[in-house]
Amino acid sequence: MSAFIGVKPIVSVTLALLLALVLACGGTAPAEPQQQQQAPAAPQAQAQPAAATAAPAAQTAPTAMPNEEPTATPFATAVPTVPPKVQAETPRLMLKAPEANPKRGGVMQWAGLSDSPHFDMHQCNTAACAQPQGVYFDNLLRYSPFDGGVEVIPDLAYAWEVSDDGLVYTFHLREGVMFHDGAELSSEDVKATFDRIIFPPVGMISPRQSVFLAVDEVRTVDPYTVEFVLSAPRGFMPAAIANGWNVIERKQTLDDNNLDLKKLKPGTTVHPGTGPFILEDHQAGEFWKASRNPNYWNPELPYLDGIQHNHLAYGPATGAALIAGRVDYVYGAGADLRDDIRQNYSDTHTVVVYPIPSIGGMFVNHESEGVSDPRVRRAISMVQDRCAIKVAVAAIREIEVGTWIVPNDPDFGASYREETLNQKPGYNCPATADDVAMAQQLLADAGYPNGEGFPTLDLMVRDINFFVSPMAPMMQAFMKQNLNINSEIRVVHTSVWQEDRDQGNYDLAVNGTPTPLASTPAYWGSWFSTGSGGNWNRGSSNPEFDTLVNELIGATDPARQEELTHQGAAMLEEWTPMIVINHFTIIDGFANYLKGHGRANRVTLFNDIRFDTAWLDK
Repeated sequence: MSAFIGVKPIVSVTLALLLALVLACGGTAPAEPQQQQQAPAAPQAQAQPAAATAAPAAQTAPTAMPNEEPTATPFATAVPTVPPKVQAETPRLMLKAPEANPKRGGVMQWAGLSDSPHFDMHQCNTAACAQPQGVYFDNLLRYSPFDGGVEVIPDLAYAWEVSDDGLVYTFHLREGVMFHDGAELSSEDVKATFDRIIFPPVGMISPRQSVFLAVDEVRTVDPYTVEFVLSAPRGFMPAAIANGWNVIERKQTLDDNNLDLKKLKPGTTVHPGTGPFILEDHQAGEFWKASRNPNYWNPELPYLDGIQHNHLAYGPATGAALIAGRVDYVYGAGADLRDDIRQNYSDTHTVVVYPIPSIGGMFVNHESEGVSDPRVRRAISMVQDRCAIKVAVAAIREIEVGTWIVPNDPDFGASYREETLNQKPGYNCPATADDVAMAQQLLADAGYPNGEGFPTLDLMVRDINFFVSPMAPMMQAFMKQNLNINSEIRVVHTSVWQEDRDQGNYDLAVNGTPTPLASTPAYWGSWFSTGSGGNWNRGSSNPEFDTLVNELIGATDPARQEELTHQGAAMLEEWTPMIVINHFTIIDGFANYLKGHGRANRVTLFNDIRFDTAWLDK
């Protein structure tokens, strides 16, 4: 069994997929991982005292020295082999701020999208949940807060091992970790958490389920050891586990609520986490107020007395709150903040622009009349002027023109965009006369010449400002002008949007959705595979596509990966399970006196959402 100690979790079983993840997260892939290579430690680690029981000498990952500069290291680096029996005697990573003498105290003011539809991270798939709620929980593994969310490091599991065949992952839990209600964390809580994510009960939506399909069983070995048993090797498993959404819930909480936490009201007694902050107050659609957890298992953290997440819509108002000094950190600002900081405030503020693996557009109810026909869906897609939508939305937030492969896919994103934009019907900016004529012919072939007899569509729109206007009205107009398809816009809150989507109460639905990992098979499996919790297109199913995705997940030969990727993209173009309009770019900003974090190098949205090492230098 290969032992994983400290910070380097992944042995590349499916090397090609793993290297894709490295590049997606900003690391540098080594030409050939070398066995027995010493693993660099995560920044600012300090060791807990070793257990009193004597143990054989073993190689361990070095502990970072105080004030050591954080450095990003590639996922694919191998680590020393250590016999499992000495795991309890190895140093256990304990994070602290990278700066010398960080100050304690103060309440960080955060502003951005935080009007959560409910208090259940496992069933949610919007930043409105993840950003304000992530601070109340820990994960089994986590991403480093110092490199922008690149490297997987210990969290509640201080060490882990992978069997030589890549089919068993064994995690060793810290002892004495307490939930906010005083109960001690055990392997039963970890098992209950991941059983819920991987094997959700009937009626539960599990958006991250698709990346865990190879997991056959999660089993407890003892109160502080848990194993994941796989049917096939998956080199990205630690990266999937470490995603910020996969917070550890208390088993008792899940049992008491029949595994459904969506109806719970936020509060520490009914929904305890183990995280660095405890929920103090919450006003729906306004703010979340968190206070420091005095009994946190890492005695060094957190430095802040609290965090207040204030809800503000995407765009200029969010950026203005930062420049005016009302808040210390903003998420989802507009291009005006980016330009303003770079031109006028670079000495006092920092702006961060980063993509996320995500899609936005119109999700489709495949059980609805008219849009159940793939020819109709493709016709609607072909007449959308994606470039015009991008320009119109730019005042509120930045987006990229959408294709079937997200731009930050490390292997195929750039090349596929070059092959697609202004090269294929439907991706011309603006749509050409030939595009429109082809779309009209597709609609006629489906039995609706010039839109005659086509039903008026219910166009459900999530109440995010740029979806409501200008995006949804523009998509509506393109359908009417080019295809004579009528639709009625219905704006609903996120919670209503989710319920109506789940029940099929819509024809088309405007929203966006992320994926856990920036790899083609991961997001195709999440968004378009039959029955996936991340597939928001009701009733959509394509067994041929499912088979292709399963082969792509296991493919290790780059040539075969490329072949399958192009086959899948062509299949999606014909099938058109949804109308992809855009991919998302995020703009964050913060005052330079907010320290102890690596947000200036942020590479994705959900890898680092805790602020436990942050502190205020003011």
